Amino acid sequence: MTRAGAVARIDALLGTVSDPTFKLIYFGEPLSVPTTPMCAFWIQSHDLDFETLGDVSTTTTMTIQAYFPVLLNETLRETVEQDVWDAIVNIKTALRGDADLNGQVTDSEIGSATTGFLDLSGNKFRVVTIPFEIDMFGEYPITP
Repeated sequence: MTRAGAVARIDALLGTVSDPTFKLIYFGEPLSVPTTPMCAFWIQSHDLDFETLGDVSTTTTMTIQAYFPVLLNETLRETVEQDVWDAIVNIKTALRGDADLNGQVTDSEIGSATTGFLDLSGNKFRVVTIPFEIDMFGEYPITP
């Protein structure tokens, strides 16, 4: 189990989402959105679960966020709303299908998706936000 392996596996799983197909998947909170639809994920929190005499087990919460353009045309807005719903279902499906991230973590849990609007670098986006908790038993050793 490795942190780098978990990140690589999340990136790969998000890359399997084909409806909508993300033009870019980025690890880290973006300062701008160069293309849409785009998906990014980053570390939100890192918490201690429990300690043994030899190691520490943790839960890391990742934020997964998908970005869609805000469109003025009413018909096109309906298409974006369909993409938002499809993104929620298909991201959750991809992640749920590999709960231990190919052996890189002990277990994972997908939280409730939320939607909203985001103004980023002067541009407005429709966003989907999904929390993703990763459990790693024995993530790091305790040394005397």
